[in-house]
Formats: sequence, C-alpha cells, structure tokens
Amino acid sequence: MNKQPQITNQTKANLQEAFWSLYTQKPIEKISIREITDLAGYNRGTFYLYYRDVYDIFDAIKDDLIDKLTFVIQDTMQHNETFDLSQQMEFLVTLFQTHSKYAKVLLGDHGDPQFSSRIKEIIWPILNRYFVPSAGHSEYEMKLLAEFYLSGTLAVVSRWLQDPQMPLEEMIHFMVTETVSRAPSKKAGPL
Repeated sequence: MNKQPQITNQTKANLQEAFWSLYTQKPIEKISIREITDLAGYNRGTFYLYYRDVYDIFDAIKDDLIDKLTFVIQDTMQHNETFDLSQQMEFLVTLFQTHSKYAKVLLGDHGDPQFSSRIKEIIWPILNRYFVPSAGHSEYEMKLLAEFYLSGTLAVVSRWLQDPQMPLEEMIHFMVTETVSRAPSKKAGPL
C-alpha cells in the first residue's frame, strides 16, 4: 500500500464507522462486507486491503480500545508507587467515555464477553497491586475477589455510560466513597 497514511487512516475509519453503525443494529453474523462498503462508499476490494472479514474489523476496533487501556494501566504501574482509586477510575471511565459509542455496546447487556474478559485481565494487576488485599488468601479466593471487583467496576462503568445522570467526577466520588466507607471491617459479621 503506497497510499498516504492520512488517506489510509481515513478509509479505515470510514469502514469501521460503517461497520459499527450496522453492528449497533444487528448481530455481527448478519453483517455483510457489501453492507459495510456500500454504507462507507467504497468497493469490496478496498475493504480487503485492510480487513479479512467482518470479524477482523470488529477485532481491530476492540484491539484499539484494549491498546489504549493497556497503555494507561502500564503507565500507572510504572510511575506510581501508590494507588489513587479515584484517579484510576477517572482514567478508565474517561477512556470509555471518549470511545463511548464503542464502549457502551461492548460493555452493555448485549456486549462482547471476550472484550469484557480482556478488560478484566488488563485492570486486575493494578487492583491486585494497590487495592485488593492478597495476604492470607488462597489462589482460589483471589480469583473470587478479582471477579467481584472487576465485574463490579465494569458494571458500574457500563451503567453510567448507558445513562450518565451524574457528572463523571461526581459518579467516581460517589463510587469510591461508598466502596471505601461501606467496606466491611475484619470484625464485621456475615453479610
């Protein structure tokens, strides 16, 4: 491909936009390359310059979001000795808010479980390092705690993206305050 990078990037963006428009309306199995290219204003040959099939374009969108999140998490772990839950939640939610047209669908009720699993794998090291107490827990117990914290975090982000009635900072403050202040102490009885 000897085309200029700007043209290549714009063509890929147009194809992804067309795919996403269709994906929000119907399952991926029902989307054809012809529909994508017709909507984007290209021929099928142009599609095949960049993608193998509809799953490839879908993976490209997900991979882009994953790469951005991975960069933020790795940067945090390399440059911060302490963990600020509010700040990390803000990074996470802001990233998903910036890409909300994708995140709302991928994290929503009819989203992609594989995407959610990948997000959890990326977020867990930072929660495990700074927030979730691991001392005295078996590997199985840590897996349970990981699922509890990660599923809760993604569910809250997804719910807020679907219906952001609170400003971002207020939602994060509310969640962090409630999580920390309501966490059962070691002396607490059964739930």
